[in-house]
Amino acid sequence: LKELGHETVCGQTVSDLIDLLGLPDFLDGIVASARGFICNALSLQVSVVDQPQALQGYFDTLRQLIAKLKELGHDTVCGQTVSELIDLLGLPDLLDGIVATDRGFICSALSDRLQVRDDAQP
Repeated sequence: LKELGHETVCGQTVSDLIDLLGLPDFLDGIVASARGFICNALSLQVSVVDQPQALQGYFDTLRQLIAKLKELGHDTVCGQTVSELIDLLGLPDLLDGIVATDRGFICSALSDRLQVRDDAQP
């Protein structure tokens, strides 16, 4: 999305971006979160072009939370609401969007496919 640029990303719907990038529909939550981050960067007075570390920080946080949620396990994560997970992990409420994205990733069909692949590797 970063390579597409602010105007292109923010001028498209999530569905349009998924089609443009050739991604499967079940990644809509992740694309929506990334699009929201890029498009809301101006309201936060953070320019992704001027401060690419801000975007990298977002993705680092995304990966760290996925790792924490994986430690909790599929049943725990998918059996809790986003608010309950935030409380369980002791996170601030402002991370609800990223926790929702990560929860969606863990509880989605993509997670099931990755789990099968992980189990098959020695």
